[in-house]
Amino acid sequence: MSSASLASGTYEVLRTRLRESATELRSRFAKLNAARSAVFGNVETRLMATMHVTTDHNCIPRDIYSTKNRVLLGYNVQFGLKTEITPKDVLSVYRFDGEHAHQESLDSLLSPQFQRDFQELYRYYRNATFSRFLSTGPNLYMVFQIGKTASNIKAFKWVVKDEVLQYIDNRRESAVRQHPKHEFPWKRATRDHHRQGTHPHISIEDQVFVECVNGDLTIKVEDNTEDGLGIYREPVDSPDQTLDDAETFYAILGNLILLKIRPYQERDYRYLVFSTKRSTVERLDSIGQSCVLLPNDHGIIFPNGFVLQTGQSKLFDHKLANLQFDRMIRSPNGEDFLYLFFNQDDGVYLQLRYNLIRQEVDTPLVCHGQAFFENGQMLSMRAGEAAQKHHAIQVWQTPFTGTDFQPTVQSETLLFKIGNRDLVRGMAECQELLTLIDKDESYADLYADLGKRSTNILDAYFWIDREEAFKLSEPIQQIREAANAAIDEFEKVTRVRNETAAALESTEKQTTELLKTVERTRFEKVEDFVQQLASMRT
Repeated sequence: MSSASLASGTYEVLRTRLRESATELRSRFAKLNAARSAVFGNVETRLMATMHVTTDHNCIPRDIYSTKNRVLLGYNVQFGLKTEITPKDVLSVYRFDGEHAHQESLDSLLSPQFQRDFQELYRYYRNATFSRFLSTGPNLYMVFQIGKTASNIKAFKWVVKDEVLQYIDNRRESAVRQHPKHEFPWKRATRDHHRQGTHPHISIEDQVFVECVNGDLTIKVEDNTEDGLGIYREPVDSPDQTLDDAETFYAILGNLILLKIRPYQERDYRYLVFSTKRSTVERLDSIGQSCVLLPNDHGIIFPNGFVLQTGQSKLFDHKLANLQFDRMIRSPNGEDFLYLFFNQDDGVYLQLRYNLIRQEVDTPLVCHGQAFFENGQMLSMRAGEAAQKHHAIQVWQTPFTGTDFQPTVQSETLLFKIGNRDLVRGMAECQELLTLIDKDESYADLYADLGKRSTNILDAYFWIDREEAFKLSEPIQQIREAANAAIDEFEKVTRVRNETAAALESTEKQTTELLKTVERTRFEKVEDFVQQLASMRT
């Protein structure tokens, strides 16, 4: 048997061993996850009911806020000829019993100072409208839009103690600040990054190469200025631009390289994500609205999707625009993260829930405000286009409980002593390992990554080899051994494949030349036929 056949056979045996170990790891992983849920009483997000609240006037709800057992609803009413707007025309209070909301008097909020400031607001700004509630620590801000743009605001500050809202003042516009659009810095590509040649390009730290000349935007993975071909290409408006004319920024986030490019004489930036592991490029302009980092360096999340460090991505077609990151809510179990994006103009919120273990974002939820309670219940409201008195509010059960909430746990077990967050981190890394095993050979440094991650998991978690953790260490050790052995075998297989491809390419070229020669030859003697037949046979 040839050495090539032996290398290929050994490599396939190792691949089979990896898949078998991955199957065993998935089985034990599922058992550990079930045991963990039983110990800590983990809660999944689910819709419990839909209730209705009633306001005194036809209105369009804008936002909701919750204290201990009360809900504050903010809205806007069109009164026409009414000359004076009072707090009762903008706010309503309800007591929530877990299933229904019962309207209560607003008098507890109506301090003399608040009423004076509120009346002055609507007296001096005739077109003032309620915009949103903003909670930061113990403080609550009622934000009103007083001009044509959403950034022209007036903010009333309250201090929240249990269910009591104590009014402070109305000079708090500076406290209502937007988060930065991006949670990472952009670097500008300068002349030092330029590589001249027949097809000049910009080198992004020698990892990926960009050009906007000759009529298209091209992304290349080879530092080759003699060849204009790349792995991604799209047209630009101005085909005659030079390398200096386009504005190019970049951010390197682990295995992801984000590109922010504005070709010459174009108004908008183009946003692209390059995966160094998969050598692929995606155009994701939604990143321009807002983009933040996922926990534990898992990747990035933005208004219409997410991209993981492995290059895996998912996009959502929710038709929403101009969304900016508002805040992130972390569940106490360390497993679930809720990312809220907000449109200031129409008050729409987008909820993206990321699960650390599954490494997935659940179906997005669009609403006009959400309110959370200590036991993890969440109220979400979706306002209609027309003003009305009766408003539907959905009641959800979520894992986003308050800091004082005590779930039912089994405190005598080893899993409880380890702690839910540590278990979640370890299981998330096991999930990354399983995801890598499913990758094909085009994934860069696949087996080296598998070996490295396996070693990191085995070294980082003392409980990984315990019976209570279903001895996850055993299949992980098998994965490490098979991955490390596969590195050398894969290099041999790759070398044989490359040599075969080169030989095939050479043979194809020789065959093409021979056929052309045959077409041009004048066969005047028998020897001419014999010579060409011999060449074809060779």
